[in-house]
Amino acid sequence: MRQISALFAVLLISGSLAKANLPPATRPVKKAHAPVIVRITNRLYRVGTAMVDTSLHRVTVNGSLNMASGSVEYLAVTPRGKTYESVLRLFVQPLYLQVALYLAGMHAKNVISYQGQRKTPMGDPMVISVQWNDTLGHQHVVRAEELLKLEPGNRVMPHHAWVFTGSRVTTDGYLADLTGSIVAVWHDPTALIDNPLPTGSDDGWVVNSHVAPPQGTPVTVYFQAISKKGTTAR
Repeated sequence: MRQISALFAVLLISGSLAKANLPPATRPVKKAHAPVIVRITNRLYRVGTAMVDTSLHRVTVNGSLNMASGSVEYLAVTPRGKTYESVLRLFVQPLYLQVALYLAGMHAKNVISYQGQRKTPMGDPMVISVQWNDTLGHQHVVRAEELLKLEPGNRVMPHHAWVFTGSRVTTDGYLADLTGSIVAVWHDPTALIDNPLPTGSDDGWVVNSHVAPPQGTPVTVYFQAISKKGTTAR
């Protein structure tokens, strides 16, 4: 195995981390600790707890089902995030996940200025899938959208591509690490990934309890880049 940390510096210098549109800083930006990228094989890398398959352009992260019912604003947060309004809880540092998504070949573009803004988020598209085993040992794999409904109307979120917006760096540091926001259902400029549907500025999202497993169920989440030809893998 070979450890690689230079890539992280290159990403920062090239401006890949989306920076906030703020007035000039009055104090230095707090530096985040550069992740060590461990090469496992010619195509497999580990960035913190995130696994990257560069040939499939896919990132894999472990977590758990955080909410089996109720209103949500996020598909996924970290344990320090807004767990009272997120379907999933992921065991990954957001900065490391952002680097992993870059390593998988995705590019970010953050155009959202505030939470719930009526503006379409941008960035490279991806499919998010969630996998778990039930109490009988049967494996289930669903598109992330199937875990969400919009009320009123009880409308299950249609299948669509999520977009890699990337979080922002301010004088306080890397915002996704500070807020714990990973995948926003209701637009959030501090999250890494956002929901580009027109309903992304609505706050009526709830967990689809007909599909979601019991609270606390271990899950594996796949972030799969969509190729320019529109093909995807699980």
